[in-house]
Amino acid sequence: MFSILFIAAAAGAAVAVWYYWEARWYETTDNAYLTGNLIEVSAQIDGTVVWIGPEQNQAVARGQEILRLADGDELELLELRKHELALAVQDVLTLRAEVRRLEAERRLRVVTHDLAEDEFERRKRLYPQNMVSKEELDSAQAREAETRVALETARLALQKAQVRAGAQPLDEHPMVRVAAARVRSAYRDWRKTRVISPADGEIARRRVQAGQSITKGAPLFTIAERDNAWIEANFKETQLRHIRPGQPVEIYSDLYGSDISLKGRVQTIGTGTGSIFSLLPPQNATGNWIKIVQRVPVRIVMDGGFDRQYPLPFGTSIAVRVDTHDRTGQRLQQVDDVAPVADADIYSYLDKGANELVARIIAANQN
Repeated sequence: MFSILFIAAAAGAAVAVWYYWEARWYETTDNAYLTGNLIEVSAQIDGTVVWIGPEQNQAVARGQEILRLADGDELELLELRKHELALAVQDVLTLRAEVRRLEAERRLRVVTHDLAEDEFERRKRLYPQNMVSKEELDSAQAREAETRVALETARLALQKAQVRAGAQPLDEHPMVRVAAARVRSAYRDWRKTRVISPADGEIARRRVQAGQSITKGAPLFTIAERDNAWIEANFKETQLRHIRPGQPVEIYSDLYGSDISLKGRVQTIGTGTGSIFSLLPPQNATGNWIKIVQRVPVRIVMDGGFDRQYPLPFGTSIAVRVDTHDRTGQRLQQVDDVAPVADADIYSYLDKGANELVARIIAANQN
């Protein structure tokens, strides 16, 4: 009997020693959940919803049309701006035709003034010889002065017309450029009646109904980027001593239980505890202070990204186990050239076709 108890005690001690020896290389917590980028899609203009594409929880692709607004007013304004551009082109062509007319008129004034000047010079030479009267001399002088003023007037009118008409290509004339900018603005407003998904993901929430009148900036959809998700694990500050970025992590979820283990790695360690970023951060200078072990968020990314075989909804409860055998890494992540956190800049589609439309209008009104 004594030997059995001794063997059991020895086995228990061996297990305890082994467990301590092995467990000291791991840090675990079940205070973790899955989170990620939740992209808010908002209305860019006021309007009435006439069509909705995806339903809640449905997958969408970057650049996919997901909502449409009534576009009658925008099309009418675009048509008005197109006519204004056509008139601007015609006005510039009219100004340039006026320049040519004034150039011809100036040439005529030059000829007229030269004749009047020659006539006046002849009268001045003949007057001392009493071959012309004083009246004829005065008349020739007045005629020369009159044609000189007319020539100067024609020159100034031509100069003014040349300034307004410009010498640049037609599409670079200020009047045409202003009208073209208005066309592009109206064109973009019309294109804004089509709402486009800025990223791949799933419709996590739909806040809009068909027939609803919405205002600019109103939230329409929330898109969850499953492929850009991570785990926020809140470790006690006493557990962070040996955790380093890059260490492997075993991931378990309440959804699939302990039988399914996903793999990941530590990406970053938080720069502050959760309480320091709360609405009322702790103030320990009052003297009424009770020490509480704080928790620090550690970001963990899953190897291979989103696992379609075992998908995890955002907010899912997670348990993680960090392997800290390799403790040689830096506690802080190195500053490297990394991809942007989010890239939802797909709005260049608003201008697609605008320049071609402007070019067609200008070309059509040059004849």
